[in-house]
Amino acid sequence: MAACSFHDLIQKAHYLTRMQDRIVALAADSLNTLSQLAEFHAANIEQMAQLLVQTLMHDQRLFCCGNGASAGNIQSFASKLGNRYERERPALPLIVLGEMAVSTAIAADGCFQDVFARPLQALARHDDVLLVLSASGNATNIVQAARVMQSSGGRVIALTGEEGGELRRMLRTDDDFHLRLPGNTAARVHEAQLFVLNCCCDLIDREFFGANDV
Repeated sequence: MAACSFHDLIQKAHYLTRMQDRIVALAADSLNTLSQLAEFHAANIEQMAQLLVQTLMHDQRLFCCGNGASAGNIQSFASKLGNRYERERPALPLIVLGEMAVSTAIAADGCFQDVFARPLQALARHDDVLLVLSASGNATNIVQAARVMQSSGGRVIALTGEEGGELRRMLRTDDDFHLRLPGNTAARVHEAQLFVLNCCCDLIDREFFGANDV
């Protein structure tokens, strides 16, 4: 392999510096999003956690769904609630919508908008809760699932970006809960989703099992 020239080494150093500058900029943007959450939405996160505590305490069923990165955050939340967050404790129940065989069967029939709604039609009961994550608030399968939960007499908890999309327009002020997250990109909104869900895991644990502070 030919040795790198001095010019190549300088170019590589500049390239690495640009990459590192970009990392610093991304970190600053992420920290700004978290700062806005702490400053303007702490009360909303507390209210969301209390709704989840009440759902679990009264033996109401908690359903969850999301697409793409939001689905990844739902899976993370499910692993922490259904197993453990930062302490050993009993598993807490929730139902993640989107099981592969059912979802692909529904989507194969040309009804992708029903991949979450159709299972809910069979499972949802009065007073159940549906937690939905959508950066845009416009995903048709999320909106459709929210409508099914509403028609079943249940409540919707929605985490969206600031605009809120179609979900913002359809959620009921008195019954549903909507947290519109800060963030100037979908990536920042997804990071905010994960932070809010981690906060909820911590607050749920504290409510059921007491403080676990170091």
